Amino acid sequence: MPQLTTPPAITGPDDAYSQLRHRIIDFTLLPGEFLSENALASQMGTSRATVREAIARLAEEGCVEVFPQRGTQVSRISINRLHHAVFLRTVLEESVLRQLCSTGITPEQFETLEESLRKQRRYYDDQASSDLLDEDTRMHHLFYEYCGREHAWDSISIINCDMMRIRQLQIMTYSYKVHMVAVASWENTLTEHRMMLDCLRRRDAEAIAVMCHQHLGFITRDADHLRRLYPQYFYENEKSEDLNF
Repeated sequence: MPQLTTPPAITGPDDAYSQLRHRIIDFTLLPGEFLSENALASQMGTSRATVREAIARLAEEGCVEVFPQRGTQVSRISINRLHHAVFLRTVLEESVLRQLCSTGITPEQFETLEESLRKQRRYYDDQASSDLLDEDTRMHHLFYEYCGREHAWDSISIINCDMMRIRQLQIMTYSYKVHMVAVASWENTLTEHRMMLDCLRRRDAEAIAVMCHQHLGFITRDADHLRRLYPQYFYENEKSEDLNF
């Protein structure tokens, strides 16, 4: 279950957007759930206009759907949107990691990445799913920051809602059950993160390219299984496009 934490104060539409998006990704707001602007404004201690502006931005990103005369609904997960987001991120991230292997990163940057990995381990051990996903995302964001490609990261963030929800489901479904095989748990993800940092340290571009495809490929590989486990979270009868990674 998502961790219950005190949300930050809302000071404007950007804060409302960030909080609502986070609640969609961690399944506090479930796929298919209808949203009330009045209720959300009351819960978040802000105005209905602020919530409406945040919802409009979420709709542009496919996180919610707005139906005239019916209201706003949290979008269900689209396998096709997921495939496109993973494809884009794989292409960009391989380029970013190759660039980092070419240019190198500083000892201080390595230490920041190592600290991120230590935090992920602590969150995993504490079964803090939402914090674990946030820190995992932060570590990948650092790769883009370190080679000056933050705008590329921003372009991914606009279309990655379904991908992030699949990753949250992966953590909640596979990671804390002793009978699950290791390859299906987040333990394997932590191992891959360790291997990626080791490749960066050796500046082994070919090895890290292979790791990148393997690391991100598990998202699409798990999606079909998760759709069978949670059919209510996905669009029904969606034809999957044949995308090769």
